[in-house]
Order: sequence, then C-alpha cells, then structure tokens
Amino acid sequence: MADLSWDPSAAPGEAFSPTFVSAGQTSGRFDLGDRPPVLYLAESREDALGEKLQRFRGRRLTNLHLREFGHGLAIVPVTPASRVVESVADLTDPAILVRLDVRPDLLASSDRSATQAIGRRLHNEGWSGLHWSSAITGDWHTTVVFLDPRRVGPGELSFGVPELLTLRHPAVVRCAKLLGIESA
Repeated sequence: MADLSWDPSAAPGEAFSPTFVSAGQTSGRFDLGDRPPVLYLAESREDALGEKLQRFRGRRLTNLHLREFGHGLAIVPVTPASRVVESVADLTDPAILVRLDVRPDLLASSDRSATQAIGRRLHNEGWSGLHWSSAITGDWHTTVVFLDPRRVGPGELSFGVPELLTLRHPAVVRCAKLLGIESA
C-alpha cells in the first residue's frame, strides 16, 4: 500500500499518478540518494496513512489535511512480484539481523545517515529492498523497494486502483483514532 497525491487525469508514470516516484529522494529513512529511487510500501492502509497524518497530532483533522500539491490524497494497493518479495531482506526476523550483522537500534535511529547507510549496504549486496517496522509503531511495517532495474524489472510492481481519502474513509478514521487525532 502506498500513499500519494492523486490526479485521476495523470498518465501512468506522470506526477500524481500511482506509478510516479518522485526524484530527489534524499531525506527518507532508507533513501539511497536517488540512485536508485526507492518506493515505501506499507502493509496496511492505516500504516500508509500514519506516515502522512502523524504531523497533525494535537490538531483537528480537516479535509484540507487530506490534500497535497492541489490534489486529494489517495492510497493505492501495490503488489510486488514474488521474485521481488523473495529478495527483500526481512529485518523484522532476528535471524536475518544476525546473519546480516545489522543492529536494530541503528534501524530505528532517527539519524538518517545511519539508516540510509544500511539501505545502501543492502542495495549494494544485491537485495531488492528491506522490510522493517514503522517509525510510528512496531505494529506497522514498511517494505522499502529499491527501484533498480537490475532488481525490479518492468511489470514486477502491480499498482491497483487508488482510493481517494476523505474524513469518513474507514482507514482515515482508524488511523486518526490510533494517532489520537481528532477529526472534523
């Protein structure tokens, strides 16, 4: 599941389409300095929304908060091919952490140079991505896919139909409640 600012008239691959990946990724937890870009996928709608809505904690959520860049926010199902999934390093598995000599405290660090170095190392070792807990809660998990054509080929990510978000959308209601955000 991914979140995006969605324009229903955007052609595939264009800005605000479900398949668009923004250039210039350098500040995300596991970004690789845009070489290659990465795609952050959440296991649930609430997890995907949590990353967007957490900044509104302590404020009343309105329809304006569900818009970015002049477009409504949407969530879209994304299904990676089994070959891609099989080559994702599952860092929620203690045995994998030990095998890869990755410390969980570094994965959970707010120091982007530390977390991005782990992403870069895994990419350089041939992994197609990594799976780890959300920074918001350990109950949520994110899969980071390295969009390197040597690892993720054309058609190996299947994008579903975007769901436009409203204050009454069940995932928005559940996510806001979990984050303690009051809705208008």
